Amino acid sequence: MKETQDFLGFDAEKVHRYEKDYFDFQQSKEGFDITFYGNWQVDFAKLLIEIAEFGPEKELEVFLDVGCATGINLRGVDELGIFSKLYGTDISNYMINTVIPSMPKHEWSPDSSYTDFYATPSHDLSMIENGIVDLLICTQVLEHLTSKENLIKTLEEFKRVLHPEGKIIIILPVETKERNNEEEHNHLHKLMHTNKWWTKEFSKHFKSESFKARIAFKKSKLKPDRNSDKNFYNNYPSWEIFRLVHK
Repeated sequence: MKETQDFLGFDAEKVHRYEKDYFDFQQSKEGFDITFYGNWQVDFAKLLIEIAEFGPEKELEVFLDVGCATGINLRGVDELGIFSKLYGTDISNYMINTVIPSMPKHEWSPDSSYTDFYATPSHDLSMIENGIVDLLICTQVLEHLTSKENLIKTLEEFKRVLHPEGKIIIILPVETKERNNEEEHNHLHKLMHTNKWWTKEFSKHFKSESFKARIAFKKSKLKPDRNSDKNFYNNYPSWEIFRLVHK
């Protein structure tokens, strides 16, 4: 397994400690299993597929979750059984080592070999071949990157691994107005910008279908409600959804 790299100026051991403390707190004090959120994880996976809007003739083979954390998206996609290969990456070794044992086992793949995990930053996906990913998901990740330079490297990697007919779904929080003082931002949220700023950066590398994605989300019966995931329901109005494809 590849060792994690620098994260917000911390070394690998500090990253491990931070992630473990954070998710242990959520599990022990707030009372939910960090590797399993119930049936809604399957609905969310279905929602992601809806937002991507693949044609019925498209054969889906490879799914990649960049910044997979404890693997909620991957578990949902796994249960749908519509991809033949799954990849999950996260900068934290703690996240990777937490999600791997929690993934379901299958008779046809007892060692879960059809799912590969890597501890690596988003701007280094070198372990994944060029042009093979049909659907790339990146949720609540890009706002944590430490610089615009890392964002550019990340988007270049996304484009490299994406299949010519593949799609990218990015979900992240956006600002209502642009800010100049980065010190105002939470120390874990370095790249906090408006929808317009993100759209401009994405358009340098991809063609945007984000308007269609937002319409698909609003129309979907699978979007979160009070009974599915309270945290998501309370926060998703301040998040933005981007759908990107090759130019």
